[in-house]
Parts: sequence; structure tokens; C-alpha cells
Amino acid sequence: MTTLIAINTRDAAVMGADSLGTMVKSWVDPDDLAQYFDMSNGCKIRLGPDGRPVLGDLAQITTRCQEVSCSQLTNVDKIFSLSPLEMGVMCAGLAFIGDRSVKSLIAEFKAKDRTFKYKNGDYTLKGVAERLLAFLWGHYSAYYNDGMHPELELMLCGYDKERYTPGMVRIYVHSNRVVGPDYDLCLYMGGQTRGIQRLVFGIDVDNRVRLMERVDELLNRYHKLIGEQLEKQGIKAELKLPETFGDELRLFNNWELIRMQSNWGAFSEQNAIECVDFLVNLMINSQKFSTEMQSVGGDVQIAIIKKDSGFTYISKRHWRHRESIVPARD
Repeated sequence: MTTLIAINTRDAAVMGADSLGTMVKSWVDPDDLAQYFDMSNGCKIRLGPDGRPVLGDLAQITTRCQEVSCSQLTNVDKIFSLSPLEMGVMCAGLAFIGDRSVKSLIAEFKAKDRTFKYKNGDYTLKGVAERLLAFLWGHYSAYYNDGMHPELELMLCGYDKERYTPGMVRIYVHSNRVVGPDYDLCLYMGGQTRGIQRLVFGIDVDNRVRLMERVDELLNRYHKLIGEQLEKQGIKAELKLPETFGDELRLFNNWELIRMQSNWGAFSEQNAIECVDFLVNLMINSQKFSTEMQSVGGDVQIAIIKKDSGFTYISKRHWRHRESIVPARD
């Protein structure tokens, strides 16, 4: 559980993430399974009209599973330098694959990939992303070979060798795929971003779907009511169902809610740094004062990538022991 934010401007890419590590497990609420049991008959599994148990296979239970936070770690590193390339990568989801941290796996990838050693060839975001995915997938598929695929999402930001504006590639290790690169000068999000979506887009994905379903429900109800009114007046008419009109009756067809107006590409480096910090903190605080268990939190980690100077951490990185403070080293 993590919030990832990247802003690509004409002069730099700025990356940000929270630093709270959350361990999750899949749990089933007993109340969700009550429908399968006959409470008046010793809580035995109910039988259907055909005489067979209504609970027939494990999938009926697993589809009702929810991921619930069960433990947390603070000060978890989620942004990693890919120097000497002008790139950085940040992660959401799994922090470990077996006995290896994602951090150590990325460090091993850098040590073994010839591009990092010699900085040679026309390296690209897509090429690095594909090789990083192949490396991580080897470890991931070997450990998760029982059909379970917990999420591990990476956002790779920075510059191709021959490009002077930044790009971004998404790496979905759990589904073994790379999406992108995308070179738009804009805001990118990853991980948990519901609170940020509401500010930036005026609505989040979940509520967007709920609104669309509500509109469909009302259109179908209206279709039924009109049919009943016509029938009462002795008018026989075959009314077309709302879905037969395709996008014409879709809520978000050529229409959107008022959203945050920003010219992301025109941001200065400082604008982008402050905006990334604001958006990650927005997600942190939207959970902080919610009844749900906080899965995004801690200090905000920020890094900037420029074509001429490469990757630089903006947030202070140090190790502490009582009065002793030393700079953290990768």
C-alpha cells in the first residue's frame, strides 16, 4: 500500500512517495459467508433447490476476500536511483520477494546490467524497464508459483539517452508487463491515489463507476415507468432499452467534472517539488482522519531527475541512533 506521484515538466521529472510500509493479508468477513449457512439447522451449509450445497468450491470464498492491513513498518525506502543513467524508479505493493527486498533486487540489477556499468548504447526507458521486469519476474515467478500474484507496481521515470524531455514507464511485475513509455508533460499517479484523484479529476475511479451505474439504473427505471404509463393510456409501443443508444446516454460522454487546472509542463523544478509533496501529503491526511486503517503515511520521499545532472534525492536521507545522525548511503 503506497502512493506514488510523478510530475514531468519541460526541465525535470520529480518523483514522490510516502514511506509507510504496510503488510496485508487476505481475510474474509464471516458475515459475508452467512448466506451459505442455515442458521436454524446447526449452521450447516444450506442446500440449493437441486439438493446440492450452495457452497461448492473455494472460489466462492476467495472472491469475497479483502486485503486487510495487519502490520506496518515506518521509514521504508520506495524511491531508488538508477544512476549513472538519468533515471529513477519507485515501487508500490510488495516490499519483499521471499527473503529479498525489492531494494536489494534493484541494486543487484544495476550491478549486473552492462548499461549501468558502461552507460553505453542508446539506452531508453522502455529498454531498461523491460530488462528490469525480466530480472524481477525471474525472482517473482520462482517464489509465487502457487497461483497467487500479489501486486508489485513500479514507475520508472527519467530520460532516454537521445531525448531531452522526461518520460515514464509503468512496470507491473505481478502481471509480467510493461506499459509505456509515456512522454506527456503531466502528472502521473500510482498505488493508492483515491483522495488525490478527487482533487485532480473532480472524482475518483470508484465513484466514477458508481455514478455510471446509478445513471444506468435510473435510465432503466425511467424506461419501465414510461412503458407502464403508456400501457395505462392504451398506447402500445416498443420502447428501446437505454443501452441500445450506446454512448449517447453515457454520463461521461464528452463531459467531465470540474478538475484541477494546472499546466504541469510549465512547472519550475520547485513548483513540481512542492506539488508532489502536497499531493502525497493529501493522500496521507485523507487516510489519517478516516475510519479506515492507514496504509499510506510517514515522511514524504522526493527525488528530482534532470538531463544534465541526473538523479538527486531532495528529501533528507539519514540514519539515526539517539544523538548520532549520519547520511544514508545506498
